[in-house]
Amino acid sequence: MKKMYLALAIAGLLAGCATPSDNASTAAVAPAANTTAVSGDNLIADAQISDFRANSGRSDVWHKDADKKNGLGDVGSSKVSAFKSDEGSARLRFISADDDFSATPGLSQQVNGLTPNTDYVYSVYFEDKKGDASPTALIAGVNDASGSELTAKTFHVSDLADAPHAERKSFHKVSVEFNSGSNTTATIFAKLKVTDKSALNMDANIGKQTEVRVDQFSLAKK
Repeated sequence: MKKMYLALAIAGLLAGCATPSDNASTAAVAPAANTTAVSGDNLIADAQISDFRANSGRSDVWHKDADKKNGLGDVGSSKVSAFKSDEGSARLRFISADDDFSATPGLSQQVNGLTPNTDYVYSVYFEDKKGDASPTALIAGVNDASGSELTAKTFHVSDLADAPHAERKSFHKVSVEFNSGSNTTATIFAKLKVTDKSALNMDANIGKQTEVRVDQFSLAKK
């Protein structure tokens, strides 16, 4: 009888140890939620470049199309933001007079979840503080899954006086439209383009002469 009481006591003690805090601890070892998930109708992850900035220009969703060691431009993070609610933007530039100014350094991201045969609008806020005589522009566009161009347009700051601006007024919204066709995935991109190499002073700071910023990306149905 004593053995039976002892067994019942041990069983009760073990049952009492299974508290809610233990269950919470077990749940904590599950895979973390994707912090770069898309938001609302916008199909672009980390659209505000906040995670990109927080990770010093490293990202699981943004691809940097640049190679500064080989003179093909530089892509990094900046604390400057188009909107006050989110810190961070991407800085696109060249850094040396020996760089290949025909290169187009920038950011790209593969986007999933497109509806076939549907009209979309891709937009990004673009900052170029060098004025109407700026030697640089931005190429914003979209490629399909095979790499073929669905749409692309070059934007120069001199043409954006009437374009919508962000809370930081030096950022202007630029947009392109396209039809998804048979595609359910696509790659959006924003790239720096030197439009007038002759305007660059090769003896001065190349970074300041070529730098632009991009922020607040969006891809949504029209």
